[in-house]
Amino acid sequence: MSRTRATILLVILATSFALVAGGQPKPEGGGFAVLHRAEIGDASNLDVVMGLIDRPGESVSPKHYHPHGEFGFVLEGAVTVTTEGEPGVTLKAGSSFYQPRGEWHVVRTHAGGARTVVFRVVEEGQPMVVPVE
Repeated sequence: MSRTRATILLVILATSFALVAGGQPKPEGGGFAVLHRAEIGDASNLDVVMGLIDRPGESVSPKHYHPHGEFGFVLEGAVTVTTEGEPGVTLKAGSSFYQPRGEWHVVRTHAGGARTVVFRVVEEGQPMVVPVE
């Protein structure tokens, strides 16, 4: 395993453990908080972004997509994700997911809200989220 991959893996594991163990930062006013951002050494135009998403209960995100893939893990609560041409899938605490790049989706939060940690590999200069009209 390359040194860069080993470093990325250690950062992901340490942060995931801290989040599950209760050392969880709180995004101000809910929403998305970047937990860690690091350049991938072998590809200077790519960053790994680890983020925390807090969603209030009974909320619905705008229809959107990401110009990159997104891996995630539901820490608390439950959400239903509806994607292009597919029925909604409910994800509860302890569920992991992958959202392919460019695929629009809508996230509906169940009562009590939800907290999710996400990992994204982002190209320099690209937005994190792109709204769909």
